[in-house]
Amino acid sequence: MLGRLTVVGMIFCSCTIANCQEKPELAKAAVQRGLAVLERSAQAYPANQSCFSCHHQSLPLLSMTTAREAGLTVDDDLFKAQRLLTRSSFEKQQTRLANGEHVGGRSATVSYGLWTLKIVDDKPDELSEAMTSYMLKSQQADGSWKPPSSRPPLETSSVSCTVLSAIGVKRFASASQQEEAAAAIKRAYGWLQNASLDDQEDLNFALWGEQLLGTNEARLEDLRDRVIARRHVDGGWSQTADLTSDAYATGQTLYVLAETGLSSQEAVFREGAAFLVETQHEDGSWHVVTRSKPIQPWFDNGDPHEKDQFISIAATGWATAALARSLR
Repeated sequence: MLGRLTVVGMIFCSCTIANCQEKPELAKAAVQRGLAVLERSAQAYPANQSCFSCHHQSLPLLSMTTAREAGLTVDDDLFKAQRLLTRSSFEKQQTRLANGEHVGGRSATVSYGLWTLKIVDDKPDELSEAMTSYMLKSQQADGSWKPPSSRPPLETSSVSCTVLSAIGVKRFASASQQEEAAAAIKRAYGWLQNASLDDQEDLNFALWGEQLLGTNEARLEDLRDRVIARRHVDGGWSQTADLTSDAYATGQTLYVLAETGLSSQEAVFREGAAFLVETQHEDGSWHVVTRSKPIQPWFDNGDPHEKDQFISIAATGWATAALARSLR
């Protein structure tokens, strides 16, 4: 679904894909506009919720980190505050996590939490050890980790849940957990080899998981080709085969492609970036229509796009991170 063209997007459309790579200020402007939305959203979130979330902590922090690595200025005080909110949310449950007892959101939430600690470059400590203990105790017999509900696209894919879980275990396992962690990662990698890859999120995380957890270059290339093959004629990607291109799928795909070795100078990346710039709204956000049925009371965080604001913030996070990645 295409949003309204911004002034930046119209300028971008007027140049060819070939010479757009010579105009990084267009992507830079889009990143700065996206960051402004994400920072306002993350700033407002604690007034409504005290718990950690993937859409208002993980993805804004990913965008801020990626933008900072590209030389852009971010709100350092807000960055620190969101890191502390993430830590405090899990510290309240630290004993339960260590014992493998039920926590809200289960593997999906804890895996995103560990990924967020990785994004902010936290070092292994007692908190991450407790979270890793939870992940080791909650792995399925087949080697996967599964989300507790089906709320697409963030909380429906066993592939993304398994890859994020394995990445967290690999990064944060303590010395006493190393043997168990290595076995868990091996089981997860084995499960991923035969996992069903239906939605774009499945393919993206299978590709990322192969790069982070495996050593099979042929499979890495095959997965990258499959990801690229799903691109639409407008340069973007969709969450599922029967949907149109959107910023969530496109931003996530471009970010993962870059992380797994695709140059941002490649035409496929530049065309995807063009799609993002063209579809950014005037307020700096990207609008994606929700496909999830709410299981918790809805609240207004003051973000753009009303009932679609949570998936749209997630989409804005992926899109901003992908464009910031191109600036590196």
